Amino acid sequence: MKIKILMGIISVFCLLTLSASPAEASPENENKAVNNPQVVAYHPEGVHAVVGEEGDTHTGSDLVMQAGEGGVFQQWFLGESESEGSHGEHSVWVPATNGECANGWVYVTEPYPEWGDYFPAGVDYCVHTNDYALGNSF
Repeated sequence: MKIKILMGIISVFCLLTLSASPAEASPENENKAVNNPQVVAYHPEGVHAVVGEEGDTHTGSDLVMQAGEGGVFQQWFLGESESEGSHGEHSVWVPATNGECANGWVYVTEPYPEWGDYFPAGVDYCVHTNDYALGNSF
């Protein structure tokens, strides 16, 4: 009986882990990026800016997805930068409230259209970026 319960828990965990994996968002897979209706921008190669690291040159893939209807966006970058070498960056863009951002977030005034024509005009954003090592899944 205990073995059946343990096997059931392991099976559920495996299924949840597989179904929750955001690997579909990876800019390494062009087909998934192009065919995903949440993708608002996909650049398989080029020079890209990363919020908080504007003085650094980032060359590689860039993918931006809209997260629902609340004006939240996620951005993934994979490639090279002058200061960090091969790496990835994941940024979350959230509409700013009252002109302020939480500690560790960067305030971006009206990113439309400079940062992307998918942003709503006249809306400021708070952006948080995390680095990750290439070869790891998102």
